[in-house]
Amino acid sequence: MPHWRRAPLALVTGVGLVVSGAACTDGEPAGEGAQSPSPLPTSFDTELPPGVNGEPVRYLHGPGSESPKIFDDSGGVRIEDLGDAFLISSNSEERHMLQRAGDGETLWQGDQRIDSFGRDRDGSEVLVLAEEDGEAVTTEVVDDEGETVWAGSGRKTYLDGLVVRRPKGWSAEEPYGDYAVLDTAEEEIWDFTFEEPPEDTDEGESEDEGEGDASEEGAETDPDPERMGVPVGARGDVLFLDDGSGLLQARDLGDDTGELLWSISGNDEELAGESAVPRPEPQLVGTYELPGGEDGATGEADADGTRETVLVRWTLPEDSSLLSLHDLESGELQWTLTEPGANPDDHDFGSAWIPGTVYDSATQTLLLPQASGATPMIGVDLVEGGIGWQFEGGTERAITPTLALDGFIYGDSRESDDGTSQVVLEAESKDIVSDDLAPYVEAVTGDGHALVVWERQRFVFAPAVEAQEESESSSPTG
Repeated sequence: MPHWRRAPLALVTGVGLVVSGAACTDGEPAGEGAQSPSPLPTSFDTELPPGVNGEPVRYLHGPGSESPKIFDDSGGVRIEDLGDAFLISSNSEERHMLQRAGDGETLWQGDQRIDSFGRDRDGSEVLVLAEEDGEAVTTEVVDDEGETVWAGSGRKTYLDGLVVRRPKGWSAEEPYGDYAVLDTAEEEIWDFTFEEPPEDTDEGESEDEGEGDASEEGAETDPDPERMGVPVGARGDVLFLDDGSGLLQARDLGDDTGELLWSISGNDEELAGESAVPRPEPQLVGTYELPGGEDGATGEADADGTRETVLVRWTLPEDSSLLSLHDLESGELQWTLTEPGANPDDHDFGSAWIPGTVYDSATQTLLLPQASGATPMIGVDLVEGGIGWQFEGGTERAITPTLALDGFIYGDSRESDDGTSQVVLEAESKDIVSDDLAPYVEAVTGDGHALVVWERQRFVFAPAVEAQEESESSSPTG
């Protein structure tokens, strides 16, 4: 389930320390005259957090939990979701474990540094690990089943379920040369050359014209799909290229490999009208499955009534950025929206999408951070293309959204007596549902398992649908 990715794995460390420490010392003397901690609860006996249903399917600490050794870490552990699994990380050393949410089975263990969270071609989350040996860095990609998707180093980089072999001596300043796009078995899918822009050799150019061009960085380069670009993202059989001059291209990796599906520039008339250079730079926000047909905006729906879309942010250094939503396959423009703040991008051709977003699929609401301006966060209706709400005032500005759960947004608030507390908001309205819950929702997996901390214990709740089915099956009939 898409949620806020903060500084590497900094997930409620205090909660992790308290819970893990209590689990390790339960029943042991805490020192002369000290009172032993109360036993850890094994049943959940308090109000359920919004969006969480039924009874816990298991707990993670103390007798009967059968927890793995990583929970004995002296510094505690922190937990977040990776796809349909829980990612458990030690607070005292570089040690990590993937655990199946429903039954607790260990899927993978490792001690490599976590470099980032990535995606597969179908959009599912993967873990990108890095191991350094001198100046050499080896990358390993693990999915939420604990399987190694790909491992490699050197000129090869992982990109959304693909492997891109970059030119020799590649840099963001000199990105030109021969590229190859491979699958994770390193079978070549497509190769192409990204050519340097032609040099301006017009000796008849006036001095005024030359000065005008020089004052605008990149003015000499016109977007040209024939020049290709740097691979910056992928979804399914669609590969995105960025040519560095404000042009985003979508290329086919299916039957018509390499064919241009669509392209668009930030100053195209259908986006913002003709504007002076420098042109807005594109940055991928994400791909989203939205309602199609009568329930959606425009765009052709799939057989299941949904449509695949891609959201792009167009940035300039000081002006407000622009959002545009497109049909993934055709590029058909769904809507545009001017953001409150300027959100400049360093434009290093990185594959990481915008950090800090939280997406609630139940309401199609995307929480999108703002780098500058009057608000740090906006809630965008991806179907209608409007800003539903903005964070305002000191109380709201102190909230850091962390995850979405069935129409609710959970966030950490710095405005509390103990420094941090959890606030629950309605995704569509930002109305506060609760700001004084006893339990703390730490993670929610893509399939809906919720990890809830209460009374120094971690409880795992089944997805709402499973909880409802279990309740119905145990109810008398007739």
